Amino acid sequence: MLKVVGILAVVAGLVTALVTWLPVGGGVLGDPTAGQQDMALGVTHGQYSLDSWLTPEQRESGEQILGATPLLQNQHIMGFGVGNPEPSPGQYDWSRLDERMGLITRTAGTPVITLCCAPDWMKGGRPGTTNWDNLAVAPQPAHYADFAKLAAKVALRYPQVRYFQVWNELKGFWDDAAGDWDIKDFTDFYNQVYDAVKQVRPDAKIGGPYVVLNLFAATDHPSTMKGAYGVVDQRSLDAICYWNEHKHGADFVALDASTLTRDKGLIASPGAASAIYSDATRWARDLTGLPVWWSEFYPEAPEKTDQARAVVTLDAVARAAEAGAAAMLLWQPQASDDLPYSALWTAPPDIGPTCLTKAWTWLAPRLRTGSVTVVRDVADDLVRFVDGQQTLTLNISASAELQGTVALPPFSITLTGT
Repeated sequence: MLKVVGILAVVAGLVTALVTWLPVGGGVLGDPTAGQQDMALGVTHGQYSLDSWLTPEQRESGEQILGATPLLQNQHIMGFGVGNPEPSPGQYDWSRLDERMGLITRTAGTPVITLCCAPDWMKGGRPGTTNWDNLAVAPQPAHYADFAKLAAKVALRYPQVRYFQVWNELKGFWDDAAGDWDIKDFTDFYNQVYDAVKQVRPDAKIGGPYVVLNLFAATDHPSTMKGAYGVVDQRSLDAICYWNEHKHGADFVALDASTLTRDKGLIASPGAASAIYSDATRWARDLTGLPVWWSEFYPEAPEKTDQARAVVTLDAVARAAEAGAAAMLLWQPQASDDLPYSALWTAPPDIGPTCLTKAWTWLAPRLRTGSVTVVRDVADDLVRFVDGQQTLTLNISASAELQGTVALPPFSITLTGT
């Protein structure tokens, strides 16, 4: 079980460079739906992720990083790097999804499938066509059963997959007229998918509703959750409450949040804003009684550098772990110019580690076994992961003074011990 310790004195003599990264072989990923407090780290593969058109050397470099320690590895069934799995009713194309599942197998990942998005003919389009501009459109209610049937086909085709997320960020379920989520329709959709998958795969672990917790700086937004990070949109919380009350079942609850507010951006220090990940984790666990998965998380760094982004990513992980989250998925492990957040490897042609890679690889197996203690020495500025022999320290501030404690480089990641 993960232990959390209060304010302590910082360890002196910290080195300013992380030790050389080496793969951590072996180990089996525990069940992140088992209700335990130990946390599984993972990734969600995006549009580009060590794809077949790269050279063997490029793929080998990336796969060494990806397979360095057992991780959850999530893939959507349509879009985000794969094609349309059912371009016409009853006609299937699994080629790109098979490729991604092969990548997960080669790198010893624990596979996760997100049951999103829907073929065009389920959304009013012409069978045999795919308009990628409409990827985020939800299926029409008359086709909910067709999508549920497709989801069941996926579950049967990939029996090695135990974990399934239903849909993504309530895409297509916003009601413009009401100015709110159409959570009733979504829950109907979710229940049909849940029932279809459980019928053919009773062993499947299924979660939702994968809601984005939007933040606002303006205090005139009434909400039951607020903090230094801002005010959580009550409509998102209400959507989760409705889903929780009316769902046919679930094995985990899936969340998604950025530390940026919708109206004023980042309104607190990154170390203070990251409290959204602990507050929302505790709220969702108390509400549902289910393990909490962070399907996406986007902590904002005030400095647009790979180093600063790596630090705030690890701090978000610490916040979620402190609150007892079961899993946390890093969106798109391959770096991309259009995604200004931390990644695990750099973009082609020169694939290699990022500033996050070494720390993520060190931390993942220790979170998985619950062998680290989270220590916050300076509130919102300094956090340590301690496993008894080694200490991973994060300076989450732009200051090297840290309120009079031992000086550390701004936004630094340091590892000490043997």
